[in-house]
Amino acid sequence: MIVASLKQSFILTLSRYATSLPDEPHPTGAKYTYAFYTRHEKSSIVNNSAWDLTQYNALSFWDFCITQFNNAIHSAKHPFHVANVSSVTGNGFPQTRSVVLRQFNETLPEFTFHTDLRSPKIKDLQHCKNLCLHWYDSLARVQIRLNALATTHNQNERAKQAWQDSRNSSRACYGTPNPPGAHVDQFPPAPLVPKTGDSKGFSQFVVVACQFEELEILTLHATGHQRVLLSVKNNPVSWSIIAP
Repeated sequence: MIVASLKQSFILTLSRYATSLPDEPHPTGAKYTYAFYTRHEKSSIVNNSAWDLTQYNALSFWDFCITQFNNAIHSAKHPFHVANVSSVTGNGFPQTRSVVLRQFNETLPEFTFHTDLRSPKIKDLQHCKNLCLHWYDSLARVQIRLNALATTHNQNERAKQAWQDSRNSSRACYGTPNPPGAHVDQFPPAPLVPKTGDSKGFSQFVVVACQFEELEILTLHATGHQRVLLSVKNNPVSWSIIAP
C-alpha cells in the first residue's frame, strides 16, 4: 500500500518537462501527428501502415521523413526528438551519447545539436569529424541511422543566433564551473537560471552542424522487414532496397 502510494505520488507530482518558469509550457511539448498503429488482439505484432515502404517511392518517402524530422524538432514527445550520436576518440574507441535535435535543414540536409566546448565530444571531433546518428522508435519498430560530417560553431554568428534562440534554463548548463565528464566529490546542484541577456556561458556554447548525404531506414513488419538506403545528395533523390 505504501509503495503504491509512493508511486502514485511520484507520478502525479513529477513535472514532465523542466522550464525556467513554473507555469511556463515547454516549447517542444507540442502535439504532433506521427503514425497510425493497429495492434492485433492477444499479440505484440504492430501493423504500422505509415512506415510500409511499399507505399512510397524515393521522393515521397523523403517528403515523409522531412515531415517527421520537422515534427521531431518541435515536439519533445516525438520519438525522433532525441538522437543517439556516436563519435570516435583519439584512441579509436567509439563513444555514444543522446542529444536533443535543435534544427533540421532539408535543403543541405543537416541536423544540429548543442554541446559544451569543454565536453569530450569536442576533442573527438577535433580528431575525427565523422559522426553517426541513430534513432529507434520502439512502437513503430523503425530504425534510422546516418553518417554525417560535423562542423562546430563557437562564438560566431551562427552560435550567437542559436544562443539567442535558446531558453534561459538551457543556457544555464554552459555556465557551470565543472566541465562535462569531470570527476567531482558529490552531485552538483542545478545551475542557477541566468537572467535574460546574461551572456555567461556563451563562450562554452557550441552548435554542432551535421551534414549528411544518405540515411538508412529499417522497418520491421510481420509480413517481411523492409530496409532501404535513401540517397538525398542529388536531385531527384533515389533509394536502393537492401536486405534487412
